[in-house]
Amino acid sequence: MDMNRKNKIKIKGELRARKLAAIRSRLIPYTDTDLSLDLSEISEFDTSSLQFLLSIQKELEAKGSTLVVVSPSESVERIVRFYNKDFLLGSRISTNEGINHGS
Repeated sequence: MDMNRKNKIKIKGELRARKLAAIRSRLIPYTDTDLSLDLSEISEFDTSSLQFLLSIQKELEAKGSTLVVVSPSESVERIVRFYNKDFLLGSRISTNEGINHGS
């Protein structure tokens, strides 16, 4: 997981149930402001992954912040659109700089 100073986090690989708790714990420090998740390198994404994104979005919304998914991979976009949750998709904050927080 890569993080830059503008709260854009890039998550790579599978975004599946067995990894969600670890990813959530890494995201917690960044949930006080708007958050952008770059999911361009997600290889596998399912309904539990979508529920995870919706829970993060709800948590941020309660704090007056927003969650935006930028550059979703095909698997992410397919599930998000299938469940009509297009409001998660957006495009802003484009930079490739980041601090490595592991994958």
